[in-house]
Amino acid sequence: MKGKILRFLSLAVSGLILLYILLPILILIANSFNSSRFFEFPPTGFSLKWYQRFFQNKEYQNSLFVSIRIASIAALVGVLVGVPAAYAIKRYKFKGSNFLQAVFLSPLMIPSIVGALGLIQFLSMVRIGKMTLLGSLPGLILAHTVIILPYVIRMVITSLSYMDEDLEAAAQSLGAKPVRTFFEITLPLISPGIIMSAVFGFMVSFTDVVVTSFIGGAKFVTYPVRMYSEIRTEGLDPLAVAVSSVVVISIVIISLICEKTMQWSRFI
Repeated sequence: MKGKILRFLSLAVSGLILLYILLPILILIANSFNSSRFFEFPPTGFSLKWYQRFFQNKEYQNSLFVSIRIASIAALVGVLVGVPAAYAIKRYKFKGSNFLQAVFLSPLMIPSIVGALGLIQFLSMVRIGKMTLLGSLPGLILAHTVIILPYVIRMVITSLSYMDEDLEAAAQSLGAKPVRTFFEITLPLISPGIIMSAVFGFMVSFTDVVVTSFIGGAKFVTYPVRMYSEIRTEGLDPLAVAVSSVVVISIVIISLICEKTMQWSRFI
C-alpha cells in the first residue's frame, strides 16, 4: 500500500512538472488560432488567418529561410569538423587529449553573450580582401558552427562509447586499412549519434538569438532575431505566434521521431 502511494505521488509530481514546462507552449499554440489581433488567453475565437498571412508576409518568409539556410550549413560543417575531432579524442589517447576535449566542450559552460563578444573580436580581425567576416554570411555560419560544435563532439564521443572497439580491431586484423575500417565499420555504427548531433545542432543554430544579433547585424536577420526585435518594439504579433507554433510543433515531432527510431536521449 505504501509503495502504491509513493508511486502515485511520484507520478503526480512528475505530471505537474511536465505540465509546468509544457503549459507556456500549449498556450502559445492555442493563441496561434485566436481570431483576436492581441495576445489573450483563453482565445476569443478560432481562425486560421494568421497562418494564411504568413504566406503573404515576405519579411517573415525571408527571415525563416535565412534561419534554415544558416542552420543547415552550420550543422553540416559542424558534423564534418566534429566527427573527426571526436574520433581522434576518443580513439587516440595522446598526451593532452583530455585537455583538448575540455577545450572543445568549454563553450557549453560560457555564457552566450561572452562567447558572442569573443566572436565579434575575432571575426572583425579576419579579413577576406577588404571585407571582414563580421556582418557577413560566412562569418555568421562560422559563428553558428562554433556554437553547435561542442554538442556534435559530445554526442559523437558518447556514440563511440557505445561501440565495441574490438570490431575495429577485427576488421584491421583481416587486412582493412584504418581509413577503410572507419568508413565501413565505425561510421555506420555511430551514424545514429552523428544524425542526432546534426539534428540537435540544427535546432541550436535555428533558435539562437544572442550570437546572431551580435554577428549578423541588420543584413542577415533570422526568424528568432526578427521576432525578438518586434516583441521589444511592437509587442507580441499574432503572426509571430503562428509561425512560432509551427516551429515548436515541428521540433517536437522531430524529437519524438528521433527518440522513437534512434533513442537520441542516449547521446545527450
